[in-house]
Amino acid sequence: MLKKQDKGMERLNRLILHPDFDRTIQELSNRNVFLPDYGDVDAPHVLNFTTTGQLIANIEEIKPNKLNAKNGCDKVSEYLFSAYDESIMKFMALEGTAYFTTHSLVVAGTYEYIPILYAVFNFYTRAEYIVAKSAYIKHALDPEIESKRDYMNDRLNFLLKYSPIKSVLFIDGPLIGGNLYTIAVDNNSRFLDREVIPIYIVKNSSSDIVTQNIESLKGKYNSDMHWLQTFLKPGERSCFFKYEDQVNKKNCKVFCYLKAFNTSPQRIEMHIDTYKQYGKSIETILDIIYYLFLVQGAISNSQIRPIAIAEAYARTAIKLINIKKYFEKLNITPTMNQVRFGG
Repeated sequence: MLKKQDKGMERLNRLILHPDFDRTIQELSNRNVFLPDYGDVDAPHVLNFTTTGQLIANIEEIKPNKLNAKNGCDKVSEYLFSAYDESIMKFMALEGTAYFTTHSLVVAGTYEYIPILYAVFNFYTRAEYIVAKSAYIKHALDPEIESKRDYMNDRLNFLLKYSPIKSVLFIDGPLIGGNLYTIAVDNNSRFLDREVIPIYIVKNSSSDIVTQNIESLKGKYNSDMHWLQTFLKPGERSCFFKYEDQVNKKNCKVFCYLKAFNTSPQRIEMHIDTYKQYGKSIETILDIIYYLFLVQGAISNSQIRPIAIAEAYARTAIKLINIKKYFEKLNITPTMNQVRFGG
């Protein structure tokens, strides 16, 4: 039963298939495309972050800052928040590459997390002959790049449509990373227009943008996280740093590193416009993030509770839809070598 403050969330708690989902699979059957039995589950879209041609500056004193979990616990009920993660299954075929993606958004209701899931299936090929006879199979000289572009656009539209207004949105992964990050950067204002505060959380990164640009740190550490692991104690965050593209000033973010447990820290980042607009709330939001790490309590695979739940829903959705059953129904079968070597 939804309480009064949960009204308007009735449109959540459902699984949505992309309009072209079934048609794409049907066309693969018509074209006699052979897919493997097993995809590469959770094959991530790697968004590497490079420092070439950019500048960095600390916008606070470089020192550890203590986080307040009790303040996070006290304030968490004052904020409406949601969290996003995805699960990706990649199928390599002789004729091209298929990606099955479930986008997962969970919204914190009064008593439970309310999920909405969006399933997308795309097939990319370099074979123009196949594409010419198809309305849904996509031509791509570089399927990896095109799949990432579609993923970023699908994610953006999904979150803009379903993230609640006047809320904090936690997104698993970086704001700026890879060649297609401008899709997120260019559309950040659309979230702010809806009074949504997008916060990106990065748990794995080899970035050395801080340690290579702060003279006292240069050459001493393998990565920023290597430095912060030694610099921060559990329950502390670093100062905020500013990253800005020297050519395009719009490509700008602020970020800090947060260490919840005695394990690798995680990067918390947001667009500079988000920081400017909601700067007075950011300290409280960081305390809430720290509290949500502690609530989840998973030290070996440290995540905030809402993102962990979004991830679980995304993975469950792939099992629920059972893409292999679709293949069997449409007589899409694996090639011999793909069966032999497990996909």
